[in-house]
Amino acid sequence: MFIFFVAMQKHSAAQCYYVAGSGPASDSLNYTFSGGTFSSFGCTPVNPSYWMTGNGEFVTVNFTNPEDYPTFRVWGMNDDDSASVTVNGSSYPLNNLSASYDAKVVCGLSPGPNGVIFWNGKLVGANTNPAGNYSYQNVQLRATNISTFTITGINGAGWGFVGVSINCPLQTSGVNEINNDDVFSVYPNPGNGEFKITCNTSIAEINVSDLSGRMVFKSIGDNNRFLKLNNSGAYFLTVISGEKVMTKKLIVN
Repeated sequence: MFIFFVAMQKHSAAQCYYVAGSGPASDSLNYTFSGGTFSSFGCTPVNPSYWMTGNGEFVTVNFTNPEDYPTFRVWGMNDDDSASVTVNGSSYPLNNLSASYDAKVVCGLSPGPNGVIFWNGKLVGANTNPAGNYSYQNVQLRATNISTFTITGINGAGWGFVGVSINCPLQTSGVNEINNDDVFSVYPNPGNGEFKITCNTSIAEINVSDLSGRMVFKSIGDNNRFLKLNNSGAYFLTVISGEKVMTKKLIVN
């Protein structure tokens, strides 16, 4: 384990700035790295990244002063790679209300069509290993007063942590926004537990998770556009279609 400090000039509170994991760092934060190693994999703008292979390696970001809505950057996650997040020492399940991600930036060779998604409270890649995901994306935590957060590799062949941005609005339009009424709808919503999904494009996958991020329903393929939920409460419905990952809040009376 090692802690990385490098000082530079103080930034104003309103200024957007980026702190690479490999340095130079900022007097606004420091990193603690454990278990992984800095490596380069053909993407010059993010080389080197801190490579984690899903064996419990982690990166902890410690802010000098609490920050609101920080963003971290990852590179090269495929569907066997997953990571969890804690904020201020507590579990922080990732979903489309607790976090956002922007469109992927292709950087490297043979990229698959998709980037990262939120799955069962974790951050995972959406491409298989043969397709590959040689790209990077920014993930923003929709939380305030964050003193520290940790990203831990859960499983997978490997992916890279790149760095953190502060005070940088994330451009998520058309990526993982909550409302996608122009593309797909679900009715009745609220409903008694039986729902029908309509979508003007083919559906690759349908997932439903509860507010803790636990998966309660999954359907692969475009044949089944009906779902049934037995327990009342609020859920997140995620529809994957092509490069789009679309989410709506679902209410069961």
